[in-house]
Amino acid sequence: MFNPELRLAVSLACLLASASAAACGPFFPQQLLDDRKSSLFDLPDGMFMFEAARLVPKPHDTLRAVEGSPYDEHEQTLAAADAMGLSSDEAAKVKAMRAAPDLDAAAKAGQGLSPDLYEYTLGAIAFHKGDRPTAQTRLRAVLELPAPQRAHRGLWAQYTLARSLLADGDTAGASAAFENVRKQVEQGIPDPQGLAVASLGEQGRIAWHEGAVADAVHYYAQQAAHDSSSGAASLLFVARSLLAHRDQLDKALDDPVAQRLLAAYLYTRSDEFAVQWPLAGSGGNGPTTDDDGNLRKSPDGIDVEAFVKIVTAHGLAHFDGADRLAAGLYRAGHYDLAGQLAARSDTALAAWVRAKLALRAGDKATAAREYAAAAKGFPASEDWGGASEIGEASLQSPLCRVEDERGMLALSRDDYVEAMTRMYAGASQYWPDAAYVAERVLSVDELKSFVDANVKAPPPPRHSGDDAGAYGLPPPATALRALLARRLMRAGRMADALAYFDDTQLRKQAQALIDAHRDDHAWSSSKRAAALFAQAKLVRAYGMELLGAELEPDGAMTDGNFDAGGLPSMKDREWTGGGEAARVTASAIVPDARYHYRYLAANLAEQAASLVPARSQAYAAMMCSATGWMLDTDSASAQRIYHRYLRNGAHVAWARNFGHDCPAPDFAAARWLPWKLRYHATRHWARLHWPLPLGGLLVLAAGLAMWKRRRKTA
Repeated sequence: MFNPELRLAVSLACLLASASAAACGPFFPQQLLDDRKSSLFDLPDGMFMFEAARLVPKPHDTLRAVEGSPYDEHEQTLAAADAMGLSSDEAAKVKAMRAAPDLDAAAKAGQGLSPDLYEYTLGAIAFHKGDRPTAQTRLRAVLELPAPQRAHRGLWAQYTLARSLLADGDTAGASAAFENVRKQVEQGIPDPQGLAVASLGEQGRIAWHEGAVADAVHYYAQQAAHDSSSGAASLLFVARSLLAHRDQLDKALDDPVAQRLLAAYLYTRSDEFAVQWPLAGSGGNGPTTDDDGNLRKSPDGIDVEAFVKIVTAHGLAHFDGADRLAAGLYRAGHYDLAGQLAARSDTALAAWVRAKLALRAGDKATAAREYAAAAKGFPASEDWGGASEIGEASLQSPLCRVEDERGMLALSRDDYVEAMTRMYAGASQYWPDAAYVAERVLSVDELKSFVDANVKAPPPPRHSGDDAGAYGLPPPATALRALLARRLMRAGRMADALAYFDDTQLRKQAQALIDAHRDDHAWSSSKRAAALFAQAKLVRAYGMELLGAELEPDGAMTDGNFDAGGLPSMKDREWTGGGEAARVTASAIVPDARYHYRYLAANLAEQAASLVPARSQAYAAMMCSATGWMLDTDSASAQRIYHRYLRNGAHVAWARNFGHDCPAPDFAAARWLPWKLRYHATRHWARLHWPLPLGGLLVLAAGLAMWKRRRKTA
């Protein structure tokens, strides 16, 4: 049996990995089952930003990146930085210095500030005005102060001095100054602006422009490892440039970190090979296209085929990042070479590649073993979508994807409970696949056993909205328990369903429906009618929550707000289990129509109406409700119900707005209506035929008198 604790950890990891997709809507969780062969054979591309942050080991220092949005206004950002750590009086003076027309005026405006703040601000103003000699003089004045006296802006002065030296062309001095920034921060100097991490990028830029390709890659990789999106973006431009310039590529292929960069780029961005992208440091607005809209090839660039030849000639045995290179080659269709590289690696990604290669070879048993290795190797916390990238795949948790693919493989061999186990493990990102198996493939008892063993009731949320999971949907545990509850209700096992309605208010409505079902066996037809109509109202009001299908036809997954679409395709028999179609047929929703519970509610109302006199107000009221419930769902059904009322029911004052404003049925009046009708019928008959009963009474009286005389005579 699947370990519940492991399942919880995997599901939580998948949930956290995909939670970012719920920011805007509507977003829907992904589904892989609709094209099983493609889902199993295709390897999703990775996320470059994620790969860039892992080129070198995660650093254990205290340096941290502080990077604003590219949409931030420069003036606002500068003003906020100038005021950082200052009193209101100090901040006002610095602002006045920035606003001064020249340095002399700025110097006057800053009178009274501490030496480090005064000298730094003058140096920064001079630097931004292009007066680098003055800037360097002022900044060095800050650095010459005793350590306690440069607490405010000493680190900032060091960083700005490095930038000034770099602008003067003193790359050696600038590089040393940038290194000094990091040393000071490592020694405990506060760094609220993240200058230490930014200095790595500055040194990477120096190395790149000096032609030291490997050094540049190392600096940028260290910057990216500190969760710097700027460092990762720099690596992306470096990779593009390496593949556009053979001399740079040859240098890169001698360095392990650069090899890992190239492998990551091939895996995540192979569609960019040989495209005219602006190179790192050269500016530009993006790729160019020809007259037909196709991306224009770079005359100096290489394509995937050429890259493979160069790497192979360089020596695969010494290539670092073999798993990423194998993944990239697999995606590029070089299956033999991908297999050779994947065999050299014991990572989860390599196992995933081997699993897909085994599937292509028709070896499902080997594929299952490799999938298990991949699932074991991917950390539960691994999130490829932590950094958003335009144009990258939507894969976030590789573990969720691997588990869902394992579920598809289990389905193909008719191992339905195993399929549920695996797909539930990846349900936070691929909920429709898990829901399909739970709702349409497993039997009710199989699903109940699975939930009882693996899906415990979650604690109630502390605050409103706390139970929202990925894509705005509830977490898989909550969703699966609710799915089971509704399935049990549809199967008529309402008492069993109660335990799986985790929402207290919804459980009360389910109990009310159960109570109404008990009452519909009352001896009185009017009481049975009242019970049936009570059921009808509950089903109409809470049908989605109590009876709705998660997928088609109701789409409870999105509260019915969007068409659920069709069920996953079973057209590819090689990847569809032999008994799957029969199980799907057996679990069909009846009627198979969107919002099917509305049909059930209308039918219950018609049944109730059949139990009361057709000429009663209750009959008209219930037929009115049944008509209204179908008006926006199935106009033909609404018309049928209305015409039935016209044939049988009595005219009512509110019939003009039939189906819209329906009064509550008067069951008490309906109960006495037959007696009332008999009474009125008797009175009417007597009014028309009064001589007959009078004559009968006279004859009876005469006969009685004659009988009494005879008894006396006798």
